[in-house]
Amino acid sequence: MNKYLAIFGLLWICFSVKAQIKTSFPAEITEKAYAVIQSNEIDFICESATNAFKKESYTVTVLDEKGKEAAHFLCMCDQFSSLNKFSGEVYDRTGNLIRKIKKSELKMSEYSSGLTTDDYMYFFECNIGQYPYTVKYEWEIKYKNGLISFPPFAPQSRFNLSVVEANYRLHVPAEVTYRTKILNSGNKFQSKTTPKGATYSEISFKNLKAIEKELYGAPLEALIPIVYLGPDNFIFDGSQGDMSSWKSYGNWQYGLLKDRDILPPELKEKIHQLTSGCNSEKEKVKVLYDYLAANTRYVSIQLGIGGLQPTPATNVYKTGFGDCKALSNYLKAMLQEVGINSNYTVISTDRVKLLKDFASVGQMNHVILQVPLKEETLWLECTNAQLPLGYIHSDIAGHDAILIKENGGELCTLPSYPDSVNTQIRTAQITLDNNGKAHIQTTQKCDLFQYEHLSAITHMQPDEQKDLLRSQIRLTQASVNNISIQESKRANPQIDVQFQTECQQFGNKTGNRLFIPANLFRNYFTVPKQEKRTSDIYIKYGYADTDSVLITLPEGFVLEAMPKPTSVSCRFGSFESSIENKGTQICVRQRLFLKKGKFPANTYEEFANFAQTISDLYGGRIVLKKE
Repeated sequence: MNKYLAIFGLLWICFSVKAQIKTSFPAEITEKAYAVIQSNEIDFICESATNAFKKESYTVTVLDEKGKEAAHFLCMCDQFSSLNKFSGEVYDRTGNLIRKIKKSELKMSEYSSGLTTDDYMYFFECNIGQYPYTVKYEWEIKYKNGLISFPPFAPQSRFNLSVVEANYRLHVPAEVTYRTKILNSGNKFQSKTTPKGATYSEISFKNLKAIEKELYGAPLEALIPIVYLGPDNFIFDGSQGDMSSWKSYGNWQYGLLKDRDILPPELKEKIHQLTSGCNSEKEKVKVLYDYLAANTRYVSIQLGIGGLQPTPATNVYKTGFGDCKALSNYLKAMLQEVGINSNYTVISTDRVKLLKDFASVGQMNHVILQVPLKEETLWLECTNAQLPLGYIHSDIAGHDAILIKENGGELCTLPSYPDSVNTQIRTAQITLDNNGKAHIQTTQKCDLFQYEHLSAITHMQPDEQKDLLRSQIRLTQASVNNISIQESKRANPQIDVQFQTECQQFGNKTGNRLFIPANLFRNYFTVPKQEKRTSDIYIKYGYADTDSVLITLPEGFVLEAMPKPTSVSCRFGSFESSIENKGTQICVRQRLFLKKGKFPANTYEEFANFAQTISDLYGGRIVLKKE
């Protein structure tokens, strides 16, 4: 391995000599860029199955205020990795050295307050204020006690960031075999093998243009080159495993659960008492799910084997808290006590699809529990047992997951809901007087994903509830009172909120005319025009919103004008608007149905026109005239 280090040292000297500070760039590199990475050089030296180090050099030029975050230094560490060396240099717009940054100037912090974790980070905020300026960082990280993966490589870490050159070099001994996965790029690794079987591989990226974030656009990770790497067989914190497939990964993860499901005798007795009157397995699941909600709370715990092993069930019982791993394992143990099988399930709340041909722990960030009953399969969110039993919330619905079974990992996809059942239905009865004062009685019903958005109101203080409801109404001065909330925690949950609103001025009065909004709830759904759309259109959630408003006219006023009935339909959904005059009352009904999905970039103009039509109709006005 000394030979590896010698080669690495020579390479690094060459890179340092080459790394000249640039003060100007071609126009195609600065177009849409807030910052430009001049050079990013990474060498990852795998010494063995358990030890490695990474040396990195990063030189970035910040062009304006919007790009300053690209100049900040951030390095995550844990019990398996540590920052050994660090240096930094700051240059002005002409390439002259302004100052040097020492390791002692780095700030150190836990990953986040309130977490029980081994993770910590070093960071440095480089704020110069005079643009452009350039920052160069060089640092080295030491890895020990196991390598479950190799550091991934994504040269463009944010929108509006361009790259002149970025190189990743991997040095691996003969006894370590590894896999790579390259996304969103045709670039390939160039590899060489020494006579002793060691491998040296390199991948390079040059002249990557900045990508601008677009409304309803693709996430950054779908647009930039990303390189994933990892060993086939690994040793991690003394535990050996095989990551060559999801099945073999599941075997390893299943082994981490061994002997973590032991329950104390008093809890076993309690479990049987609670479930003794149940007539079905689902009833037993419901009882124990509710018991979990009432007797535990969520606390993120990233200890143990890299934060991948749950706290023993006995500890959760004693302390009353745990993270997603611990609480899922705890409920799994309780269900097992009454003879109900369940599967510990790893999933991502961010990533909808997992890489089917590249297993790695970094793709998942959450654990839930699958309970396959005879009549149905339940998916249980154990970190928030306030959610109704059987409801699959919006952060995991339709996502890929890995079932951890005795015979290995099994890739599956969670069910999702049709767009049409994610509903919000508002009805309002408005009584106006001849000065424009209004009394409004409103009922709002939300189902499924829209239930999630409103259900937080049940935990708010009265003043907070009023503020939330007031924010949903297009009235600048209004008082909200007499709030009534009914929550139905069924498999397809619903929340029903009723409230009264008083408003001194509903609309605008000009002379003998009163101009009032056709829909007091909405004045949005704006999609700006774009001359050139780059990204496909991504609509994450589909839904159906219906508003029904009954307006009682003030005495002495008659209807003079109102928007015409309209119906539009396209690939993105549909919108219907009808306004009827019924003597002393006006009935307004508007319904928007929006479809989730991915749509071609060349349909953006159609999408923008659809949104503009809806926005115009939502913003329609009714004119009343005094007789």
